[in-house]
Formats: sequence, C-alpha cells, structure tokens
Amino acid sequence: MREREADMKVLGIESTAHTASVGFVSDGEIVDFRSHSYRPLKGGINPREAADHHRLYFPVILDELLNEWDLRLKDFDKIAVSTGPGLGPSLKVGVSLARYISLRVGKPLVSVNHGVGHLEISRKLSGFRNPLFLYVSGGNTQLVSIGNRRYSVLGETLDIGVGNFLDKIARDMGYPFPGAPNIESLARQGEKVLSCPYVVKGMDVSFSGLYTFLKNVIGRESPEDIAFNAQEYAFTALAEILERGMAHFGITQFSITGGVARNRRLREILSGMAEMRGYEYYFPDERYLSDNGAMIALAGYMSSDIRRTINIDMNDRVDSRRVEWIGKNTLKPKAMVGGESLVSPSRLYGMDCIIKKRTGVDYRNRMIDRRISTARLKREVKMLAALKNAGINAPTVLFVDLDDMEFVMDKIDSRNLSTLLNDKNFGNYLREAGKNIAKLHDRGMSHGDLNVGNILIGDGLFIIDPSMGELNAEDEDMGVDLHLMKKSLETLGKKRYYESFLEGYRKYKRSSLIIRKVKEIEGRRRYT
Repeated sequence: MREREADMKVLGIESTAHTASVGFVSDGEIVDFRSHSYRPLKGGINPREAADHHRLYFPVILDELLNEWDLRLKDFDKIAVSTGPGLGPSLKVGVSLARYISLRVGKPLVSVNHGVGHLEISRKLSGFRNPLFLYVSGGNTQLVSIGNRRYSVLGETLDIGVGNFLDKIARDMGYPFPGAPNIESLARQGEKVLSCPYVVKGMDVSFSGLYTFLKNVIGRESPEDIAFNAQEYAFTALAEILERGMAHFGITQFSITGGVARNRRLREILSGMAEMRGYEYYFPDERYLSDNGAMIALAGYMSSDIRRTINIDMNDRVDSRRVEWIGKNTLKPKAMVGGESLVSPSRLYGMDCIIKKRTGVDYRNRMIDRRISTARLKREVKMLAALKNAGINAPTVLFVDLDDMEFVMDKIDSRNLSTLLNDKNFGNYLREAGKNIAKLHDRGMSHGDLNVGNILIGDGLFIIDPSMGELNAEDEDMGVDLHLMKKSLETLGKKRYYESFLEGYRKYKRSSLIIRKVKEIEGRRRYT
C-alpha cells in the first residue's frame, strides 16, 4: 500500500438518490458529515425533484461542515464523489459539484462506487479482516465478501432491492416515501402469518413474488399484518443467505451496511442467527448506515485512482471496481456443510446410509420456519426421485419421517466437486454436469441451488440437494440454475470453466434460449 501524507484530508460528496451529503476524513479517520434528504409529499422519488433538492441544499450543508471545523475547500487534498450506481439526475448534481471544487482549488478527483462506500465504512468500523457483508438498501441487496483486490458478490436480489420492496408496499398502503420506517412501526402490531411466496435460490433472493402477493391482499388483511409478513419473510430470506454463505465458506464474522440495516427486526433476526451459530457480528451506528459523505470520503482516501475528470455510471457494481487496499482473500468451500440441515452417517437394513435432518432455525418465526422446512423436505424427496427417473445419478431415498423432519438416503462413495477445484479433470466434470442439467431442463425441471458443492464425483457424477428446485420449471428457473453455477465458479476463481459447463449444457435443444435468459437475469442486477 502506498504511503500517504500525514493528516491527509479528503472531502466526500454523496448524491446517488434522495440524500445530499458532504463529509470528510482526516488521516483515514471519519470526522464528520452533513446531510439533507429529499422527502416527496406523496409517491416515490421523483428524480428531477431530487436533483433540484440537491442543488438547493448542497451549498447549505457544505457551508455548515466547513464552518463547524474551520476549514476551507483548499484544505482538502482530494475530492471524492459517488459516481454510481444511482439516479442519473441526482448523480449529476454531486459530480458537477465535485468537478467545480476540483477546478476551483486545483485538487484531484476520485470516483467512488456508492456501494464500496457503504462497505468501506462497515469494514472500517467493524475492524473485521475477512468478514461477509450484508449490504441492504433501497436499490441494493447483496451478500459480499473480500475477493482478489475487489469486493465479490456471492449473492444478491434477482429483481428488486429489499428497501425498494418495503417502500413500494408502504406506498401501496398510502404511506409517503420513505415507507420502510412505517412498515417497521406497523409490523410491531402484526402477528398473523400469511402463506406468502418465499424465494431463495442458492445465495440469491427474490422479492417480486412477495411484493405482488402482499399488494393483492391490501384491503383484505390489516396493514399491521401485511407489514409483519413483509418484514418476516424478507428478513428471514436475508438471514438465510447470510447463514448459508457463512457456513459454506467457513467464515465466522459478518457486518451489515446500507439504510435497511437500521431496521430493529432485521438486527434481531441476524443477531439471533449469529448467536445460534456462534458467529461474531458488528452492527454499525445507525447514522453511518444512511447514505453519507463520510463513507465516500473514506473510500476516496483509500483509493489511488486519481482522475482529472470523472463520469457517472448509473449501473456501476461493487464487484466492477478494483479496490487494491482491501488485499486478497480466497474463499474455500466446506463440502457438505449447510445452514439449516444436519447430515450424518448411519446404517439402515444393513447398508451404509445418510440421514438428512431439517433442524429448523430458532431465529425465524416458528410458523414460517416450519412451513419452509416442511416444504423443502418434501420437495427434495420428490426432486431426487424425479432426477433418477430422468436418468440422472442422484441419491436414493430409503425412508422419510415428516414428524422428525428427516429422511434417509443411500451413501454414495464419492468426493464433492468443490474439493476437486485443482483436479486435472475439473473441466471434464463440469462438462458432464452440464449434460446432466441439460437432461434435467429437458424434462421441464430445475435444481434451484446449482453450484459445485451440490455435485458429487464417484462412480459417475451425482446431483444432490435439489430442495429449491421446481418439478414444473419455467425458463426463469432454468436461467437461474445457470446463473448460480456461473456465480459459483466466479466466486471460487474458476470463471473460465463456465464455458466447459456450457459445452455439456448445449446438448439441451433449448439451451440458447436459456443462456440468453441468464444474460437477462444478470441485466436486472442493477440499481432499481
């Protein structure tokens, strides 16, 4: 890491959405920030109105900050500004201000990704070395790790961000933006559990089905119960993907960031999960979770990406930026490790077998937990039988006990593909896996959690753990399968082997259509 001047001061400017904020750091330490947020009288954010708000209030909050600390613009060594993702009109106001200051005082510009700012302030305050981050805001919902000198997205929303989901439900019930605080308040008086859609695919989540369901029951169910279910189902899904990532990669620390991370119920669920699993966690002070200039200044301080000019990118992603200062971390999967089930060896009828028990989790609402666990056990048993009927190698189910939430299957003498990443035949294994998934999709089914950890190599190749799969899959479900495999390989530094998988998958007559669907899915992973 390059040396920096003593007491280097960096000004940070944030204007990606509804908040205008300026802040600064001195010698890498967060000092202060000032913010003012646009609040529409009704409906959601109007981008033009938000931009007008920022033009009006940036001079005010900048003067407040400078006067409070007896500073002048020329006292700053760098001018950092958030250039995306975000709303175009809002971003332009902040970038224009940064350019003006840079030209006026002759100081260099630093382009900062908004999400990197959130992650950096959480990393700084937590003091954790290689944690997982749950980044939850209006337009972003991501499970993030430290990768190879950049942040790596392990999981994310497949459609809308959790904050936008909460705001939309609130707006549909007549509450102004931001609606999420109203949902939190209403939910405290709710208690009725509804049969809502619950979608987790691998370490990805989806909230569009949940939103549609709850929108359709407005007027039939109380606002309190609608808010209660919105939070319980959404936050349970977030806790599940976080728990899964921690267990799968053997990580023991996590932190949260983003505006939704202020929600008390979300913190309660996540802390319950952490205490149950023995994880160390850190929840930043609420003032640092909202969009703020200090987080942009902090990321700008760390960055050596000095520029004379900068441009906005409304679709910028945290994993698209090199962040040299965070170092390098290689994730290694722990085979046969899950978040909510126990797998143990046993014997039945004189033969070696495996017992898989759905343990449930204490941090979830009991009714929701039982509903999810029961549905997944039944689905996995049915899917394993369907795999075998399709000519795909899979464990044979020998016995099912719904009362004890467990089933018994034969033991396969094998190795998990996640332990064979450096095997000379790794590409061939993936090619064969692609052929098997082609068979699966040709029968109109999907896996739902396709990754290298759910493939066994023994006397042939075996597909396991299809508990999130669909017997009557749509193109979207099949596209998600490929998307999950691609992401799994990227996370493990094996991105180039995705093409080997596709070589086998192209045996499926509709493979071109599904591969295009993957691109469509990836195109949705934006600020919305």
